[in-house]
Amino acid sequence: MKITKEMTVHKVVSQYPHLKDIFIESGFKSITDPIKFSTVAKVISLENACRMKDVDPAAFLEKLNNAVGGGYDKSSEMERHIEIDKNRAEKIAAIVSKFFDGADRVLLQKEYDAIAPVTAAEFAYAEQLISDAGAPDSKFENEIGGVLALFRSSLENNTVPNLPAGHPVSTYIKENAEILRLTAEVRKELETITPDRENLLRLYKKLKDVNLHFVRKETQLFPYLEKKGFDKPTTVMWTLHDRIRKGIKDSITALEHGRIDEFLKIQESLPEEIDGMTFKEEKILFPTALMMLSEDEWKQIRSNEKDLEYCFIEQPESWGDSPQPVSAPLNGLASLIEGALSIEQLNAVFSHLPFDISFVDENDRVKFYNSAPDRIFPRSPDVIGREVKYCHPPKSVATVMEILDSFRNGKRDKAEFWLTLGGRFLHIRYFAVRSGDGRYMGTLEVMQDVTEVRKLEGTRTLLSWE
Repeated sequence: MKITKEMTVHKVVSQYPHLKDIFIESGFKSITDPIKFSTVAKVISLENACRMKDVDPAAFLEKLNNAVGGGYDKSSEMERHIEIDKNRAEKIAAIVSKFFDGADRVLLQKEYDAIAPVTAAEFAYAEQLISDAGAPDSKFENEIGGVLALFRSSLENNTVPNLPAGHPVSTYIKENAEILRLTAEVRKELETITPDRENLLRLYKKLKDVNLHFVRKETQLFPYLEKKGFDKPTTVMWTLHDRIRKGIKDSITALEHGRIDEFLKIQESLPEEIDGMTFKEEKILFPTALMMLSEDEWKQIRSNEKDLEYCFIEQPESWGDSPQPVSAPLNGLASLIEGALSIEQLNAVFSHLPFDISFVDENDRVKFYNSAPDRIFPRSPDVIGREVKYCHPPKSVATVMEILDSFRNGKRDKAEFWLTLGGRFLHIRYFAVRSGDGRYMGTLEVMQDVTEVRKLEGTRTLLSWE
């Protein structure tokens, strides 16, 4: 259920009891009074309640909807940036919804034939409509292959226009050509009577770099689409990225340990999943993104790619004008609790910290990260202002939000994790950031590679450059 300003306080809290804490934090403390809740709360709308408490209704509604996993209809925002026939898109959404509900495929095929061909933008907008209606992401993740098969005759005719070399989409497509070449080699090897294990291991170790392609999408392209209401790539495609990453990793492990049966089992779906991702990109994602984003936005995306890597291709040609650097105030000093630093000094200090830090504000939006030279996980400027739930793999979002909610409610002040990744031991800590009077201001994430620190023994009290 989408929470709207016309709904009564009683209806919302009765439907979602866990929202009571948000009401209390926002100043609606009388909600704990059982008499007022059973009387006044039944007749007062959220909009009027906010006016009485001098609370911004729009911000409060967004907070409530986010807490129940809903939020505003993203498709309404998406409409402002895309040219489609809304009635046709609604028919497409109806067909996909029926597919999810298990409707007869023959009947659905007839419904599809009646409106074919379907454009990339229509299909993308229909996806967003279905999501806004409450369809869980798991439906898209697990059944998208069947949906695409139904619409394939239309989607495979969608094409990306010729783009200048160096344009981000041109770069993605060049990488896709190499990805498809490698998966074709994998299939060819698998079709032989006795597949060459060493050759398959070589191919999958190369395919592992597809992660670089995915990371650029996740950190560069997705934030721009989210801002315009199209968040299905973030919430669904990222999960599919993770599925492919795991499949490649498991394939390499199985080959290295000679577990051929296990490897062959993975191959029943993995090459198809990798190729399917290139289809989703080139037939739906990229054509839609090109319609939604302006040339200036693509130029900014290209500029920010400098901090990330490419897979299977050389550094792309330059494209687009370099954005003008933002100059710091002349002789400006930042007054700190102890001392003062110029903006240049402050940036330099953050850039030299031996660990990664990120700050998420009280509204769960990323406000800052330090540009350390050896970051553990990549970041790009486009993450600034992004909702933190979109900055993590979908499988991790619930944990992240639980941490933030515990900090916001004052139940916890710290969360700590550690893991081994790529042979390095990583220590990850989250800290609640509070004002002097205890008001929650946000969360600080500190991530450090402590592999070498864990090896230290004894003492060192004299200078050594070893």
